[in-house]
Amino acid sequence: MRLYWGRYGSATEVKGSRMLSARVRAWYFSNLEPFADWFVRAHVPPIAITYAQVIGATACAFAYADGLIFNAGWLVLFSGTLDILDGKVARRSNDASPRGAFLDSVVDRYAEFVSYAGLIVFFATGWRVWAVLLAILGGTMVSYTRARAEGLGVRCEIGMLQRPERFVILGFGSIFSSIAEHLAGGPQSLLTATIVVLAVLSNVTAVQRVVYVSRQLRDRRG
Repeated sequence: MRLYWGRYGSATEVKGSRMLSARVRAWYFSNLEPFADWFVRAHVPPIAITYAQVIGATACAFAYADGLIFNAGWLVLFSGTLDILDGKVARRSNDASPRGAFLDSVVDRYAEFVSYAGLIVFFATGWRVWAVLLAILGGTMVSYTRARAEGLGVRCEIGMLQRPERFVILGFGSIFSSIAEHLAGGPQSLLTATIVVLAVLSNVTAVQRVVYVSRQLRDRRG
């Protein structure tokens, strides 16, 4: 399939972050347009895509648990892409609703946890299990701080490691770690480094949001 810019020809139409620029996101979103169009034409309900994300995440967990790191990496990217597509299809088919947005957020949390659960089984023991747990905590807190802030009327989309960045880092980190292990042998060193990066930066992002929201609420009172 030919790559193109499509509806997101201008990167200014898409928000970027420190790790994924607006131009990169615009390119990626544009190349998802044909898939979103196909789902709409096929009358696939957005909630079905949301639930397919859970299936993909579960398959990813089993792949990690069985040591199939290369496959797991692609399943991470597949599951993350479905997370983007369900929202696109909902908006395109005029099926977006508060209920759908709520279910999507809940499924996102379960899908992310399930993927990490497979890594816990893979590492089994040692300090890397704690790194995975910290990555889970960080990802949960990044989402929670945003939800709690928006409940208090503060828009909070800041931080270097939001959900798209997390699945991109974990997905490609897993793929390249598997390739490196195949070529050079030895332990999954790159995968370990990927988990450490996720554990550190996700919690840093959560703290960034806590500080930002605290300041916004303080200024509102003042």
